[in-house]
This record gives sequence, C-alpha cells and structure tokens, in this order.
Amino acid sequence: MKECTYYDLLGVPMDATDEEITNAKNFLVKKLHPDANIDSKFDTTTYIQNILYAYRILSNPDKRRVYDRRIRNPIRRRTPGESNRSRQSGPLSPNFAPFWEAANKLNELTVMGAEVLYPKSAHKLDIRKLAGRKETEPERLAEFAELAKKARSHIEVLESSGIPKQYWHSHAMNWMLFQWTQNREFAYGMLCAMYDNYLEQNKSAIEKKKIQGQISQFLQILDKMTACQ
Repeated sequence: MKECTYYDLLGVPMDATDEEITNAKNFLVKKLHPDANIDSKFDTTTYIQNILYAYRILSNPDKRRVYDRRIRNPIRRRTPGESNRSRQSGPLSPNFAPFWEAANKLNELTVMGAEVLYPKSAHKLDIRKLAGRKETEPERLAEFAELAKKARSHIEVLESSGIPKQYWHSHAMNWMLFQWTQNREFAYGMLCAMYDNYLEQNKSAIEKKKIQGQISQFLQILDKMTACQ
C-alpha cells in the first residue's frame, strides 16, 4: 500500500498549481467544518488539522520542493516517533469492502424498484418488456414491497457505517472504494469530503448535473423503499 501523501489528502495531482491547492484546501475545510457536520457521527477536527498542515507545506515553494523530493525518493523507514505521530493523526478506517458490497446490491435493487414503479420510463431493455408482462397497480406495489424487503439488510449494513446515504450511490461508493484501497488511513468522513472535492475539481457542470440527477433518483427510490418497510 502506497504512502498517503499531502497531495492525496487535498485531492490534487503533484503538478497542481498554487491556485488549485488553495481551492482544494478551502473546499475541504468548508466541507469538514464542525458547524457543517453537527449532525454527523464524524469528528472532523483531526481531518481539518491534517488538511491545514498539508496546505502549509504545499503552499510554501521551498517546503514543497523538499517534500516532493522526499516522496519521489523514499530512502528510509519511519522512526518510532514518526510512526507514533502517524498513528495519532486520525483513526484507521475499518474494512470498507462490506459497505461497498451492500451499496452495490442496494443500487441494483433500486434500479429494479424504479422499473417496477415507473415501467413506462424504464430502459428499453426492461426485463418486464422482454417478458411481455403487464402488471396491475396492486401487483406492482406488491413486487416493489418485496424488493424493499430485500433492501432492508443492505440498508442496515450501510447505516452501521455512519456514511450519509447520499454517498451510497454506486458512483460515490466505487470512487471511495478505490481511494480506500490506496490509502486505508482515510476514515469515512474524509472519503466523503474527498469525493465531493473530486466532483468539484474534476467534473464539468454538465457532468456534475448528470451525476447529481442519478443520485437524486437513487435517493427517491431508496426513500420509497424505506417507507415501505
């Protein structure tokens, strides 16, 4: 597993400009501010401290050059004191994979639920159309209730993670899974903020609107499934 760098922490490439580094820092500090996370299970204080420290290094040309040389040419192991400071920098994430798996299955169920509730707007390869089925309203509601029942266990797994449900959509969970496998010291609150920063920094307005639309549809069906239980 590669070392988590200050660039990873801010979500910018090593050739990022000073403006890009500053924008990333400002975005993450705002996203992780305690006032914006008052109802969250995440303690964001340590994350903000780490972000600000990374920014102090990368925004200083001399310190950045020294840091870049170090991460390009690691020549020694950490001292016990350095390892201890690293352990104190934040909690390690538990295994992310079960939450990703639960989200993946939940997303499949919400897609099926959308096809049941809105058959006219379903994809042209809708299994209902291929099977030649024409269900009545009560039959569709009963089928949706059965899907909601199957979704319950996956919802419970994701709720236990503390990850807000707007991040349960596949686009977010796939991105966060990759980041977690690269840098397992990132706790989930940081991964969520990094995902938001990734969208802000790397996606066009049209792309963001499309992704947000997909997430909105997912949440709409998810709320209907939750209300069904």
